[in-house]
Amino acid sequence: MSGAVTGVPNTVVEAAKAARGTKVVRLDSLTALRGILAAMAFMVHYTALQLVAVEGGGIEFVAHAIPEWVAVISYGGMNAFFLMSGIVLTWVVRSGDTARVFWRRRVSRIYPIYATTTAVAALVLVVLGMPPGWKNVLSNMFMVQGWVPQQSVIYGLNPVSWSLSAEAFFYLIFPVLFAALVPLGDRALRRVIVVATLLACTLPFLVGNMFLVKDAGPPFFNTAPSGGDFAYWFTMVLPLHRALDFTVGVAVGLLLRRGTWRGPGIAGCLAILAAVFSVTLLLPERIQRVGALLIPVALLLAALATADASGRRSILHAKPLVWFGEISYSFYLTHLLVFLPLGPVVKDLLVAAGVIGSSAQRPPLPVELAIIVCLFALCTTVAWLLYRFVELPAARLLRPRPPTVQESARTPGPGRHNDPEVLAEPLVDTDPTSDTVSLVGEKPAADVVPAQPSGTGR
Repeated sequence: MSGAVTGVPNTVVEAAKAARGTKVVRLDSLTALRGILAAMAFMVHYTALQLVAVEGGGIEFVAHAIPEWVAVISYGGMNAFFLMSGIVLTWVVRSGDTARVFWRRRVSRIYPIYATTTAVAALVLVVLGMPPGWKNVLSNMFMVQGWVPQQSVIYGLNPVSWSLSAEAFFYLIFPVLFAALVPLGDRALRRVIVVATLLACTLPFLVGNMFLVKDAGPPFFNTAPSGGDFAYWFTMVLPLHRALDFTVGVAVGLLLRRGTWRGPGIAGCLAILAAVFSVTLLLPERIQRVGALLIPVALLLAALATADASGRRSILHAKPLVWFGEISYSFYLTHLLVFLPLGPVVKDLLVAAGVIGSSAQRPPLPVELAIIVCLFALCTTVAWLLYRFVELPAARLLRPRPPTVQESARTPGPGRHNDPEVLAEPLVDTDPTSDTVSLVGEKPAADVVPAQPSGTGR
């Protein structure tokens, strides 16, 4: 597909030209939230996943039960990741973008660190005595593991990378999806949000009971509560189904760009999320995995984006949180590769020191908290190093080169900068890997960049 990605109305294009010289609105709250979600993933995985020694001297990856409320939080976290992708990509898209340029920017953004961590994961498994097969290696390298209904393929290399298989599919369909939704009016976009949410809640029951997985392979997780192997894969992993989250995000992002989003403020969204979360605990697991928290999470993300665009600051704008959000992609892909191999070593040291009687026991709470803090600090350090010396340099090397913009073309336009329908233009190039601004910082002066949402519905 080589045509233009966008179909932005001429009135918006004219507004963008009039706003030339203003600053781009960074969605720092969403960046910080992404870091918080990555930290939550660390805690969930630390709680649930272990490496244990087995007969014959090998090591086996196993999953332990976690409290139901923790599981539901993790499901909501995945909703947030996928919704955020739709919102952010829509927020930063430009008039005149081609699908090829868009795809190249996304590949330069996510694949170098993904390929690096995938190779490291394969090496770690070899060292641990669990060499992965070529099926696992190739499916992960080509980011198609989420399409295979076998947990040994989905989670058999770097377990968290299954979500990147879904993201790769989102990037593939985004040009078509965006072009299809842009012409719709606000009311139609809201219908898209409702329909996508209803499908997310109903398809797991309609489709999940129609098929069986002939050879599911050894399970990492018990799929019985989800309706079996196929239902688990369909609701939790399958990129085609998770694209419903992404579609809701794109629709919300379009309403935010137009300044026509209507929704409660941050406090109201948090109250709604808490209330729906309480009810979600009573729902079937199939709905918990995808649809139950979709709307409350979308409301919260939109409220945070609206607050950012209106210039309101919060604790999410704290520099440490934003900084961790910026390295959170590297953190997310590396945290299991850091603490899973260290798990047996730490347990052996605790046994040798007499802190615990065997590796099957959990250490006292103060000791375990100290271990968590040390592991988190180590994971953060590794993530920063990869971000600084792999992710950023690779993105700068591989991304398409932006056209040269003369300073004379950047003179401020008429005094419409406070108009919620006006689009913002960056004065300088921005971080090429920042999800919230990377597609903006590379554009020529006359292109379209994100609209600032209006202050309504806060």
